[in-house]
Amino acid sequence: MDQLQATLLGVAVAALAAALGLLTYVLSRALLPLTPTAKLWDRMYEIDKLAISNPKMLRLLMEQVERKTSYFYAPPAEVPRCDDYYQLKTFVYFHLSVFEEMYQTTRRSSWVAKQFESEGWDQYIFEKLRHPLLKEVFDREGRRLYSGAFREFVEANRSEINKPPDLNLF
Repeated sequence: MDQLQATLLGVAVAALAAALGLLTYVLSRALLPLTPTAKLWDRMYEIDKLAISNPKMLRLLMEQVERKTSYFYAPPAEVPRCDDYYQLKTFVYFHLSVFEEMYQTTRRSSWVAKQFESEGWDQYIFEKLRHPLLKEVFDREGRRLYSGAFREFVEANRSEINKPPDLNLF
């Protein structure tokens, strides 16, 4: 093999490596948004699994759908601080955390927003936040618990959220 053949072989190997690198980059860019979309669907399934594995929590949540007064911040004599109280509050926190994650993830990438159909999920968030217990925790602890962008999104859509809750939504 002479000098020219060795140089051409080196160029060919470099070109092949560059092509493989470009292919890897393009594929990773195309597939990368699938991870957050899959994670969001997993979170939604987790909420469903919690309700299926513990129907009592869903029942307790639905029993409060028409509540007009404070529940989590009511005096202990009015709402006892039993295991159900704490489990229900955790269930509410989990919902709110999933909503925040859904909002943040779909706003970072237009591709993820398109795959997850974010407009429809925004409406889903509004409808769920109409529940008095979710609204109560968000209103009371939102500034401390939730990022500026998600909190601002909720506040900007307050008129939508303040509509009466659907009694059969959950």
